[in-house]
Order: sequence, then structure tokens, then C-alpha cells
Amino acid sequence: MESIFPQTETPNTDNEPDSALLAQLRSGAGWFYWIAGLSLVNSLIYAFGGEVTFIAGLAITQLIDGISDAFIAEGAPAALKAVATVFNVGLSILFALFGYFAGKGIGWVFIVGIVIYVIDGLLYLVLGSMFAAGFHAFALFFIIRGFIASHKLAKLPITEAP
Repeated sequence: MESIFPQTETPNTDNEPDSALLAQLRSGAGWFYWIAGLSLVNSLIYAFGGEVTFIAGLAITQLIDGISDAFIAEGAPAALKAVATVFNVGLSILFALFGYFAGKGIGWVFIVGIVIYVIDGLLYLVLGSMFAAGFHAFALFFIIRGFIASHKLAKLPITEAP
């Protein structure tokens, strides 16, 4: 049955990659940006003395913050907080880079990011934060879908790759 509405999208031709795969790849890569951004916000909140954190952020940054606070409480210099914040910002930048290069369809970047984020989620489990670990699993689902899309797109002929 033919639609009465004019077709607004042109059908996929052999010269173009599947737009659904591209969207899936970008969605997976976008999760790395969210992780980076929320981890950065968590680090800034920590640096300015706040107590609130986002569950989508990295557990390792929160662990570093806790260790830093414990050492400072035991007499370490307060500058340790700045060192912890710089390290946390570095991790946020790393995840932003994962997002950038994963968005270009580089499969190994997805794999490295997934492995690190799985370890980070397991750290949440060890620390007893089931809700944050569950959120990690939710985010990993979409990141892995992005990796699968990048893998499928990589199999396309070179003229069709994004």
C-alpha cells in the first residue's frame, strides 16, 4: 500500500552506510562524553567541598577523593586535594577522548573504554553501591551497541565507511 505522504527520506543506497548503524555508533560514543562530563562535575564538586555526586560518574574518581580526604584528615598536606582533582580531571579528559575517537568508529577505543568502565562498575559493586553499578550496566549496554555498530560499519567497503 502506498503512502499518501511524500517520502521525505531517500532510501539507503549502496554508496551510503546505514544511518541506523551510524546513529547507534554515535549514541554509544556519546555515553563516553556523558561519563566524562559527569565525572568532571563530580570532581569540581569535590574540589569546592561539596558532598553530592552523580552515579554516572567514575567510581575511581570518587575512591581517589575519599583516599585523599582520609590522608588529609591524618595530616597530609591539603594540596593533596588539588592533586586528586587534577588526576580526576585527567580521567575525565581520557573518557572524553574515548568519546571522540569512538565516534569516529575506532573499535579498539570502544573496547578499551568498555573494559575500563566494566572495572569501574565492579569497583562500585565492591564499594556496595548497587544503584551506581546498575547504572554502569545500563550505560555499558549502549556503549557495547555502539561498538557493535562500529564493527559492522568497519566491514563495509572503504568507500562506504563513515
